[in-house]
Amino acid sequence: MSKQDGVPAFKGQDLQTQALREKGVLFCVAIAIPTLILILWEITTRMGWIDELFLPSLSGIITEFLAMTRKGYAGTPVLSHVLGSLRRVFTAFSIGTVVGLLLGLLMGYYKYVRAAFYIVTEILRPIPPLAFITLFILWFGIGEVSKILIILYAGALIVMLNTMAGVQSCPKDKILAARTLGANDLAIFLYVILPAALPNIFTGMRVALSVDFGILVAAELLAGDIGIGYIIQDASVFFNVEALFVGILMIGFFGVLSDFLLRAIASKVVHWQG
Repeated sequence: MSKQDGVPAFKGQDLQTQALREKGVLFCVAIAIPTLILILWEITTRMGWIDELFLPSLSGIITEFLAMTRKGYAGTPVLSHVLGSLRRVFTAFSIGTVVGLLLGLLMGYYKYVRAAFYIVTEILRPIPPLAFITLFILWFGIGEVSKILIILYAGALIVMLNTMAGVQSCPKDKILAARTLGANDLAIFLYVILPAALPNIFTGMRVALSVDFGILVAAELLAGDIGIGYIIQDASVFFNVEALFVGILMIGFFGVLSDFLLRAIASKVVHWQG
């Protein structure tokens, strides 16, 4: 081992090994509690300590899921239910993100645009999206349009507010420096404001996506014959508790998977956040 002035050389490999070991420990800690919950869930239900009418066993839920993948649900393949729900939520999420991003950038940077939309935003912000479901069905019918619009409304407002906060958090001296160097509004948006607002934007997108999944289920509960929300609603009517939990767990699974993918994208785009 080479030394200089009696100090050992930098051992980068040891630091990498330590970092990998720490990640392994954190991973074990992260899965320990969920694993323990699943084990206790199975034991308490299989031993009869909890009536399976209220909480079915984990093995019973898995059996029901496998049966649904073979036979479908309500005459429709499970894959069609899943794809129908995912199509609705990601269509609404994509459009809502674009709308919320544009409005948030404009409202955060231009005080007159912010003043123009301030009262409308403050009125809509405390109103839960579920309050508009019946109204949207009345206006747009029980088809795809009403479902997508109610999900879009819920997500767009969250993205807009987070984007506006991100723009307003941009240091003023950076904007003034860019103007001094001759940058126009478009250049300031692209190279100064947008990079500063990106962390808030991705935070808003993650929150909006989780809210969109919740609103999706509510929209399909009220009006629909296909989708994960429909499975939950139909299973509750016929007291098929296993199928009810299958629908609930599928929503959780796709919500977690979507958030993981969004965080992976954010780590590449906003790489300076670490």
